[in-house]
Amino acid sequence: MSNQNELLASQRVLSMLESACEYSEKILDNIPSVFVVLNEHNQVIRANHAFCALTGCAMENALHLDFTSFFTTENREILMRHFNHLRTSEHGEATVRIKLEISGSDSESPGKPFYWHIFQLEHISRAEGRVISIIGDDLSGLYQSELKLMSIFSSIPLGLMVLNRHGGIEEVLSEYCHVLLNRDALAGESLQAILSRENPESQTELAQVFSTLNDCAGKDKSIFTTYENVLHEIGYLCVDRGGSNEKWIKPRFQPIVKNNMVDRYMVIMEDNTESLTAQRQIEKADLLGKQAQALYECAIRDPLSGLYTRLFMNDSVKRLVAEFTRGNIAELSLLMFDVDNFKSVNDTYGHAAGDTVIKEFGRIIRHCLRDTDIPVRYGGEEFLVALPINDTQELGGTIVAERIRSQLENTEIPAGNGKYIRVTVSGGVATCRKRDTLGDLIERADNQLYIAKHKGKNRICTQANDGQE
Repeated sequence: MSNQNELLASQRVLSMLESACEYSEKILDNIPSVFVVLNEHNQVIRANHAFCALTGCAMENALHLDFTSFFTTENREILMRHFNHLRTSEHGEATVRIKLEISGSDSESPGKPFYWHIFQLEHISRAEGRVISIIGDDLSGLYQSELKLMSIFSSIPLGLMVLNRHGGIEEVLSEYCHVLLNRDALAGESLQAILSRENPESQTELAQVFSTLNDCAGKDKSIFTTYENVLHEIGYLCVDRGGSNEKWIKPRFQPIVKNNMVDRYMVIMEDNTESLTAQRQIEKADLLGKQAQALYECAIRDPLSGLYTRLFMNDSVKRLVAEFTRGNIAELSLLMFDVDNFKSVNDTYGHAAGDTVIKEFGRIIRHCLRDTDIPVRYGGEEFLVALPINDTQELGGTIVAERIRSQLENTEIPAGNGKYIRVTVSGGVATCRKRDTLGDLIERADNQLYIAKHKGKNRICTQANDGQE
């Protein structure tokens, strides 16, 4: 009875195993992935319907075919390397992405790219030896999407590449990289070395940048934000310096994250040559403009007194005379001054003291005038002021001239060696008339100045009283 029970149990186990095998066979036949088992000679000993559909072989014809015959020579060598590795190791697996080339297909067909997951199995039978099991997934749709994406990358003037943690170029994503860097082969090259050769003045900054990239690699992605300022400090870099294809770029680095860790880096390079050239031209034009302005200021501004020169007066005061003639200015007065006994100051105290007198008198004149007035150093110790008046509330020429004279008279001027002196000034005031020229106005103001000197100096004479006080 015991033997009978054991027999029944064995039969049930065998039945279950047969059912399990049958069930597994159905699963393998109906999965969308390609499934193949190879013997030690790489011959197909098991295949599912997906493999037959892919290769166009009937099941009976697929068996015992050389699996590697479906691949190009290059891809066959890749497969064989993986097979040999698996067969010599105790346990192992590999994942490789290669194209399957169908025998007898159109030679222009690019073939289907597959991800092939290859792993070894222990002996199925002693006759078959150690076998290799292969699972492949159709990636033709993804491949086409990648081709479209790469065509987009290639069409834009932007350099995109992937760097490893040591700064080596791992993958070139856009053909424009070759244009920017003027090199046919970039994969495996050091980007730091390429940039350093053309930019020796930036070697320190480049070394710091790539050292930072190496330090961040393998760490949590949050660390990258800590060093963003360092990575952005790098300025414009030249590629192919001195050549006809000289270009300027400013690389930007973005982390490629895997499992929240910085794995590699994306480098974005934009051709900044035109914008940089335009910027430098603007800066050059601005510098030239400032230099021209400085030269103009030297031409129109007396450096000692800080007042305008006669060169500026000839144009500006002429315009005021013309404005008065047209009736746009109610009154125009011309004030002319001459420092009294100026030669004696130079002879007694030296020319340095004389220069101080000129400076101080220039300061007093500026202090007493409006922005619309035009003060001029007319000669050595001679000064002229054009005073346009539009409002009856505004002070007339004689009052302003007297204020200037009074302030100079009451100012102590350092003469060196702890000494101070007081100087005076004489002035003449003329008021513009219709049909007057600038020369006419200067001549009448000069006549009034002569009268003030003749009357004893340190006074202001005007045209209105013809020199009478």
